[in-house]
This record gives sequence, C-alpha cells and structure tokens, in this order.
Amino acid sequence: MAGVWSRYANAKLLVLYFAGFVGPLSGNTILALIPTLKTTFNVDVGTVLLSITALMIPFAFFQLFSGTLSDVYGRRIILAGGFLTYGIGLVIIGFSPNFNMGVFLAARFICGIGIAFVGPVLPACIGDLTRIEYRGKVMGIYSSMATFGIAVGPLLAGFLADVWWYIYFMLAGMAFLSMILIWRVLGVINTPKRITVPVLSQVFLDLKEVCSYRGVVVLAFTSFLSYMGFIGVQSFLSDTLSLPPFYLDSVSIGMILSIGGAVVVFFAPLSGYLVDRLGRGKVAYLGIAMSVGAIVLLFFSKEFWGFMLSMALYGIGGNLFWLPLNTISVELVPRMRGATASVYNSSAMFGYALSPYLLTPVYSDYGTSLISGFQIIIIIAVLIILLMIPFIRFLGKQELPEMRMEKPKTALTIK
Repeated sequence: MAGVWSRYANAKLLVLYFAGFVGPLSGNTILALIPTLKTTFNVDVGTVLLSITALMIPFAFFQLFSGTLSDVYGRRIILAGGFLTYGIGLVIIGFSPNFNMGVFLAARFICGIGIAFVGPVLPACIGDLTRIEYRGKVMGIYSSMATFGIAVGPLLAGFLADVWWYIYFMLAGMAFLSMILIWRVLGVINTPKRITVPVLSQVFLDLKEVCSYRGVVVLAFTSFLSYMGFIGVQSFLSDTLSLPPFYLDSVSIGMILSIGGAVVVFFAPLSGYLVDRLGRGKVAYLGIAMSVGAIVLLFFSKEFWGFMLSMALYGIGGNLFWLPLNTISVELVPRMRGATASVYNSSAMFGYALSPYLLTPVYSDYGTSLISGFQIIIIIAVLIILLMIPFIRFLGKQELPEMRMEKPKTALTIK
C-alpha cells in the first residue's frame, strides 16, 4: 500500500494535483458569466468574448518560453512566479466592476501571463517524477483534478453570478496558496541546465531543437486544431442558451457547462489506465469518436437534459482525446520535457485564443431561419475534429525513447 501511495499520491504529486486544479479554475468561469458581464459592463457578446482572447494570447505566447526556462532554471521558481502573477491578475479582476471593461480585459491579460508559466511546467514535473509504465495513470489523476477545476469554475460562476467578483478574490487566495506549497513542498525536481550562452539565446536554441522532431511538430499542430474545434463550441454555448428559444438562467447554464468536467473527474483515472493499457493512439481515436457523437447530439438538442447529456459525453470524449496527447508531450523528447511541453501547450492555447475571434462572425452573421450560427459552428467543429485523424495515426506510431535502450536523440529526428 505504501508503494502505491509513493507512486501515485506522494506529497509532491499531491501539490501538483492541487496546482493543476487551481490553474484552470478561473478560465472557464467566463463562459457562464457572458450574459452577466454583458450587463455589468454594458457591452455586447463579442466584447465579452474578447476576454478569452485577452487571456489566451499571452497564455499561448509566453508558454513558448516558460517550459524551456524551467529546463534552465528549474521547475519550482518558474511555477512560483507564475502563480504569483496569476493571483495578482485575479485580484484586479475582482475590483474591475468599479472601473470598466478595459480593466477587466487588462487583468485577464495579466492572468494569461501568469498561467503561461504554470500550464506546460506542471505536466513536465509529472514527467520528471514518474516512469513510463505508470505515467498514464498519474496523468489521469492530474487530468481529473484539472478537469474538476474546469468544471467547478462555471458552476460557481452560475450560482454566484450576481456577485461574481467574489469568485475571483477566492481564486486569488488559492493561487497564492499554490505558490507557497510549490515553494515549500515541491522542492528541486530537475537539475537546472548549465548554459554558456545568454538565456534568451538558449531558449530559442532549445525551441529550435525540439521543433526539429517531426513528432513534436505534428503534436503541436494537432493540439492547435483540437482547441479550435472543441473550444469553438463551448465559447458560444452560454450565450446561445440564454437567448430564444431556450431562455435558460445562469444556474442552468453553469450546470450544463460544468457537467462535462464533473463526469471527467471520475472518468479521467480510467482514461489514464486505458492510455497505459491500450496505447496513446487507440485511446485518442476513441476520444474522437465519442466527441463527434456528442457534438451531433448537441446539434439536435432542444431542452435542458439533452444539453446535459451531450456535454457530459463531450467532456468524456475530450478527456479520452487530450489525455494521450498530454502524456505524449512529456515523452517524445524526455531530456527536453519543458521545451516540448511549451510548444505543445502554446499551440493549443493559440487555437483557444483564435477560436472565438474567428468564429464570432459565423455565430453573429451567418445564421438563417433553418440553421443557427451556433449550429454552423458545430458543423465546423466536427470537420476540424475529423481532420485530426491522420495526425493521431502518425503520433500513435511513434516509438517513444523511454521504451528503448537507445539514446533519446536518435528517436524522432527528421532525416
């Protein structure tokens, strides 16, 4: 029993699980608050959705450097600095109703910078602390906690919509607590790299090297497309449900947005088991199939329980799809986990950031009496998800360096 505890739930991993819960907790609160924020700041839905872009652009950009910097300076200092910045941004959001939408957007930008120094570094830590034979299971537990954060955010926002700013003060406290735990408990888990060139030059050299691996490039492009498709649907669901013919209230919308994450909290450990047992590629295929089925059901849903079922299946499908990719991201180039995770996560977040911006005209201007703008977005999402099948096939065939006795350098380099 002690061995199981040491493998899956030792003190360092428990800190990572908690940090993984806190990190995404605030991101999706915005989805349940779209109708409320429109009223609070007297703006339209497109302006509110800019808050997603305001968070995701710095999140995506700075992730390109954060994982690599954690290879150079160590994971702990990068994570602590990220949570400190994230907490400051959350405090400013809490005070933003006293000002205007510009302050809210600026605070979201600060949060994006902070969380960028958390997102790719936490999985890299798990890669450092685990072995390949059980890493999928640990990633499953981590994914469960992260998804729990994604689920709780909209649910809290839905129930506390009238005093939504209090949510962000609470989240700021949790971010500062994560910073303290990381500094005191996590300790030094990777040896900082000795470099002979300026730090920025080293960062670009590392990024250039990991991008010379074909598997890393394909993984990054797959993550970009996946967020374009999956998040494209979720970004507009809240506003759609608040309008005719549905007229759902904030609590109901929050429940619908949260159900997928709530189900995955219990399902993710099983996903991790399947990743270790069946292989990364097969589980990702299963995720694609379930996600497409869930989106088709969403297309035809007309009432509360139909939306709840479709989003529950959507959450499970997304977990089955992303968990193998998350695991692969710390296995393709083990000696440069941070840099690889940076490229992977940054690509995903650029997809997240661009999705609302690119799809808002479709949502607002292209609906007809026969098909709504939201239903057109669903069709686009299905096409994007299906487009990823050949990329998953390629990734599923990769020979992971840790499974061989050869040096990692010979593994996936483009010849």
